[in-house]
Amino acid sequence: MMRLLFTLLLAPFFVFAQQKYQLIGSVVEKGNVSIPGASVFLEGTTIGTQTDANGHYVLKNIPPGRHRLVASMVGYLPKLVSLEFPAKILELNFNLEEDNKTLAEVRVVGSQDKTWEKQFRAFEKGFLGESYNRKEVYITNREVVDFSENEDIFTAKAAQPVQIVNKTLGYKITYFMDNFEKTNSLTAYKGLASFEKLVPEDARQERRWQRNRVEAYEGSMKHFLKALVDNRLEEEGFNAYLLKPEYLNNLRRGLFFDRNNERHVAFKAADLAGPVTTDGLRTLEWRIPMEIVFNKKRVMRPIFIDAPYPYTILIPKGLIQVTNTGDIMNPYSIEMRGDMGKIGMAELLPLDFDTNQP
Repeated sequence: MMRLLFTLLLAPFFVFAQQKYQLIGSVVEKGNVSIPGASVFLEGTTIGTQTDANGHYVLKNIPPGRHRLVASMVGYLPKLVSLEFPAKILELNFNLEEDNKTLAEVRVVGSQDKTWEKQFRAFEKGFLGESYNRKEVYITNREVVDFSENEDIFTAKAAQPVQIVNKTLGYKITYFMDNFEKTNSLTAYKGLASFEKLVPEDARQERRWQRNRVEAYEGSMKHFLKALVDNRLEEEGFNAYLLKPEYLNNLRRGLFFDRNNERHVAFKAADLAGPVTTDGLRTLEWRIPMEIVFNKKRVMRPIFIDAPYPYTILIPKGLIQVTNTGDIMNPYSIEMRGDMGKIGMAELLPLDFDTNQP
């Protein structure tokens, strides 16, 4: 199955330093009325807080770099502000507008609604992924999701943020879903995510979570793009070749390592490294498909007998810009086919995940 899958409106999230920063402010609505219990967080990370009874917040432990700061509350439209720390300002206030469309749309799902249940299962497969433990990864507020479909497209909308508990990786995710679309050839969704670390029952569970997080990172799109911008593809376990477009839909079940160079175009990572934007993003000069294997993992049914590894084809679809940590800015700029395309929210890590820290 062809799949276009990346889930966040990502922000550049650069290397942590010891110096951390703090921001204070308020979240109000029309008439300067305070909104208690509103969420204020760095998009895609575990760094966040809630406003107090007077609508005030204190956001601590902000690492240096450029981030997207989000203020959100059920019944209001989320508001985003891009900031770079160290920041010139120490206080930032948000004024949220009511979202009149959503609160009236929450549906109560009955056990007799077999059509909705079937649609929800299709949504779960596209949204959470094709391989995960359903007892450990689940949506706790299923009733907020509703669907529409015709012969060509299946779409999902959420009247409230989707709440996901992931006991495999040790996170609770609040996902403000902008849209979800599924056709016969691709699945795509994007939105805003806030991560919260679950409290482990004991040290053994904490070690298990850390192992699972590293496992989820290795061979992922984030891992690949970081290796690409760091010019460390081979060191990180990736064998990657540009693929001549005429072979895209006519791959032979022969050898991945094409010694005759019939379908591959060799490249160096530096060849794809385009200009750096004023925001510190790396622009990739990438025009034709690429096929990749990650040789530090093995699969039971490999596509190629000489490469029994996870296999992916990446197809550029527009301007590709990534951060130094491998996060892609436009989730629609790369189409994924193969193993990377099967990854969903169940294997998604926060932007501040560090393989060297728990």
